[in-house]
Amino acid sequence: MTLVLQLLWLAVPVIVSGLVHLAVLKLDLLPGLRALPIDGGATFRGKRVFGANKTWRGAVITISTMSLTAWALAELHACCLHLPTLVPFAETNPLAWGILLGAGYIAGELPNSIVKRQIGIGPGRSGSGLVGRVFWVVDQLDSLAGMLLFTWPVWHPPPALVLLLVVIMLVAHPLGAWIMVLFGLKDRVG
Repeated sequence: MTLVLQLLWLAVPVIVSGLVHLAVLKLDLLPGLRALPIDGGATFRGKRVFGANKTWRGAVITISTMSLTAWALAELHACCLHLPTLVPFAETNPLAWGILLGAGYIAGELPNSIVKRQIGIGPGRSGSGLVGRVFWVVDQLDSLAGMLLFTWPVWHPPPALVLLLVVIMLVAHPLGAWIMVLFGLKDRVG
C-alpha cells in the first residue's frame, strides 16, 4: 500500500494534466497556441518533423498543469495527507518536479513522432502489422521514458519500480483511452 501511495507523486500530476489537456482540446481553448506546432512546420526528407498535432498548446498545458498539480500535492502532503514520499525532491521542490515531469512527458513523445512521420504513419496512428504493434507499445511508454530521463538528475528509481511503471502504463494508458472513448471524449483507443 505504501508503494501505491508513493506512486501518487508521479501519477496525480500525469492524470490531472491529461484531463486538463483533454478539456482544452475539446473546448478548443488557447487556439493561438494550437496553431503553433513545436516543429514550426519544419520538414526532414520532405516530411514534417513532428507533425501538426505536436503543438505548443500541448506542451504549455502539460508542463504548467503538472507543475501546479505537483505543487498542490506537496501542499496537501504538508498540511494533511502526509503521503509517503517517493522522491524527496518532489516534496521539497514540487514546481521543479512538475516541470521535469511535464517537459519529460512532452520530450519523450517527440522521437517517436519523428520516426512515425518519416515512415509515413500519421499523427495519432500506430500503423499496421508488426510495425503497428511495435509503435502501439512505444506510444504507451514514450512519455514514461521521457519523464524518467528528465527526472534522473534528482531521482534514480530502482529497476523493479521502473518495471512496475512500465506494466502500469501498458494497462492504464489504453484503459484510460477506452474510458474516454466510452464517454465520447476521444475518437478511438489506439
